[in-house]
Amino acid sequence: MIKCRLCFLLTAFAMAPIFLCCCQRAQAGKVRLSVAEWNVQTFFDARKDGTEYAEFTKSKYWGEDAYTARLRRLSAALKKLDAEVVVLEEIESEKVLYDLANFLAGDWNFSRHYVYGCFSKLPGSAIGCAVLSRYPLENLRAHALELRGEAPMPKMRPLMCVDICKKGRRLTLLVNHWKSKSGGGGEQWRLWQEKVLAVHLETAARSGAALACGDFNKDIGEFRRENEGTVLLHGLWTDKDISVRSPWYGSDGSLVEPGSYCFHGEWSRIDGFFSAGDIAITSFAPQMQGEWCNAQTHEPYRYQIWNGSGFSDHLPLRCTVSF
Repeated sequence: MIKCRLCFLLTAFAMAPIFLCCCQRAQAGKVRLSVAEWNVQTFFDARKDGTEYAEFTKSKYWGEDAYTARLRRLSAALKKLDAEVVVLEEIESEKVLYDLANFLAGDWNFSRHYVYGCFSKLPGSAIGCAVLSRYPLENLRAHALELRGEAPMPKMRPLMCVDICKKGRRLTLLVNHWKSKSGGGGEQWRLWQEKVLAVHLETAARSGAALACGDFNKDIGEFRRENEGTVLLHGLWTDKDISVRSPWYGSDGSLVEPGSYCFHGEWSRIDGFFSAGDIAITSFAPQMQGEWCNAQTHEPYRYQIWNGSGFSDHLPLRCTVSF
């Protein structure tokens, strides 16, 4: 059985007034929007809620000072990425999102502030997904998966959908963080998450522009391909497949280098974007020009609790879309 429900409501930050979204009347002509996506690796706040991973709760190195230092480092990285919309996976709470937005406000140009944001996770979960935006967000919904009659179901993050409104144009953003490959048996659950994404991505694409992004824990090469740049997602209610476009594939069918995640020297492309409907991805690249990765090998500097160094074990991705 599939159960879809609203988990969290849209939150506007206290640092700025709440503005209403005005996308009801679309203006002529398309707009461009830059979007960054990053799994920031278990970004917990300093408050103990009982759902944190043991490596944090048992560590003498984790606390308010370490949390503040990590916030400062992430905000500096996001300023360098300078995307109009930022999608983050593995954020613990709304508190992290508020704190990050306030760190970003600082002495930065006001036109670059992230005035809007939203967050979603299932009750009792350790981490969730978040969106920061310079443009109004609207209609947040989260679709959780519940299956009965199969093997015991692990905890899985919901699919988060939210509308972004820029200059009278609307883009539906679908944020994913699929089941990890660790522990084995994850493929069947990722397949169900793929089916949930496919049905909501297709629905959003029928009425306009849709962009899915996140950590799929599934290399782009593991998805079925139709042709260069086109990927097939498994449908939910029928055997119909959903065609989407992936920017990991270049115009000649070759893969963009190097990838988004590196394990024991081997790169994979488990993070990414899929577009569908009235939208085009006009640019895309893993972000390798920053303090978050090795300048020569481009391997990301994972966060280390014991000395407080590093950013994440994933590279951030950035794209520009036209819709």
